[in-house]
Amino acid sequence: MKQERIAVLDIGGTRIKAGLFVDGHLTEQQETDTLAAQGASAVLHRAATLLAQFIPFDAIGISTAGQVDVPTGTIRYANANLPGYTGADLRGYFNKKFNVPCAVINDAYAAALGEGVCGAAKGVADYICVTYGTGVGGGVVLGGKPYYGTGGSANVLIGGLVTCPQALRAGDPFAGTYERFASATALVASAKALDNSLVNGRAVFARLEEPAVRVIVDRWIDEVAAGLLSLLALFNVPMLVLGGGVLEQPYVITEVEKRVKALAIPGFESAQITAAQLGNTAGLYGAFQTAQQLLSGTP
Repeated sequence: MKQERIAVLDIGGTRIKAGLFVDGHLTEQQETDTLAAQGASAVLHRAATLLAQFIPFDAIGISTAGQVDVPTGTIRYANANLPGYTGADLRGYFNKKFNVPCAVINDAYAAALGEGVCGAAKGVADYICVTYGTGVGGGVVLGGKPYYGTGGSANVLIGGLVTCPQALRAGDPFAGTYERFASATALVASAKALDNSLVNGRAVFARLEEPAVRVIVDRWIDEVAAGLLSLLALFNVPMLVLGGGVLEQPYVITEVEKRVKALAIPGFESAQITAAQLGNTAGLYGAFQTAQQLLSGTP
C-alpha cells in the first residue's frame, strides 16, 4: 500500500520550519531563518527550497503568520514583521511549484489544531488554545474544527479581548487589551521596571523566590486568568490549552488554574486548564491536519 506523504511548513517572522509526515508520523524536519526583510517573494522561495528536500509528497500543509483567507490560501493581512506579505497567494505559489494540493492556515490556529491532533487536547472536540509570547495568540476549536467567525478578520483575535477598559485609547487598537497586559512582553516590561537585568522570562523566573519579583509575576498571572475567565464565560469549553515559553513554568500553570477555578462563575469552574505539549512543533502538526483534511475531502 502506498504511503501517504504530506510536507508541512510553519512560516514565522523569524524562522521557517519544514517537515515531512509519512503515514501520520513526523519523520523529518528542517529549519532556516525567514529573513523577512528581503520581502515576501524571497521568503516563499526559501520555504520552497526547504520543501524540495522532501519530494515526493502528496500534499502541502502551511502554517503561517498573518490573517489567512482559508478558502483561497492567501494572506489577507500581515504586519510589518513580514513586509510585502499582505496579499501573497501562498496556495497558488506552492501549487504551481510542486503541483500538489495545498492548504494554508494561520499559525495560531495551526498550533491549536496541532494540540488536538497529537497534544494536550487529543480526543477533545471543543477547546481553546492560547499562546503567550511577544503577543497573545491562539485558536478556538469547536466540534473539532477551527472557529474563525464571519466578520472582516480571518480569525478570532484572542489577544484583542478588552480586559482593561480604563486603558483604551483612540489610535492604539491594542490599548486595554489582553495582549497588552497578559503577554510575555508585558511580564518582562514590568520586571525590567523593577530591575533592568530582567530582560526575558527565563531571567524573571530564575529570581521568582525574591518577594518583589514574585509580586510582579503574580500580578501578571492575575491578568492571564482574567482573560481566560472571559473566554470560558463566552465559549463554555471544557478545556483551555496554554502555550508559550513562560507557560512552561510549573508555578504559572498551577497559579493560573487556581485563580480561574476560584473566580469562575458557578458551572464554569470545571474546565480543565493544561499546558500545551508540542512546543515549537505544534504548527507543523496543525498544518499536517489541515492538509490531510484537504486530501480526504473533509470540510
